[in-house]
Amino acid sequence: MKPVSLRIAGTLGVLTLVAGGVVSGCSSTDKPAASAPPTPIARLNTAALSIPRIEFCSRVPAATVADALRSKSSRLAAYHDGDKTAVAGGTDTVAENGCAWVATDGAALARAWVFSSAVDRSLARAALKDARGEQGCHLVRSPAFGSPSLTQVCSTNGSVRVRHAGLFGSTWLSCEVSDQATAAEVRRRADAWCVQIANTLNTSR
Repeated sequence: MKPVSLRIAGTLGVLTLVAGGVVSGCSSTDKPAASAPPTPIARLNTAALSIPRIEFCSRVPAATVADALRSKSSRLAAYHDGDKTAVAGGTDTVAENGCAWVATDGAALARAWVFSSAVDRSLARAALKDARGEQGCHLVRSPAFGSPSLTQVCSTNGSVRVRHAGLFGSTWLSCEVSDQATAAEVRRRADAWCVQIANTLNTSR
């Protein structure tokens, strides 16, 4: 398994799936149910979380998606381990289970995915090194989101993307929010989104 697979499957593959319209959900304009304020990311006890490598899109509350997107209406694209997708130069096989919600106006995107195979600390550290070299992106200091973990901020054509990723046991979990907003605003929403995703997937409770 090549370390770069963590980035290629997590970035290029899903963007192709979303752009290609692989939509497994439907648009909704229903008002989401009220939700309790999320745990601050600095107080998330990542060492105690147990994250399974499963399909999980249907488990994510609608209110959580609406908060991340700042939109009550969105489309879901789900992708699964073994799905085929187009990449530069041919096709690739997705090696993860993930979800991408796009606001119906196309401005905001919220994603989360887990690598389908077990990941050890060596491969996780390689993923961190790979993230440092991604064009238009940089790593920033942040509370731990797994061990090891990273927080990445990217800016492209007026859009800001903030991603948290980390190792929980042998599961590599990534989540991100992108929008045409300030970096501080997108960071705040990404922090809350990733806390909610981790808590939704957690099976140790």
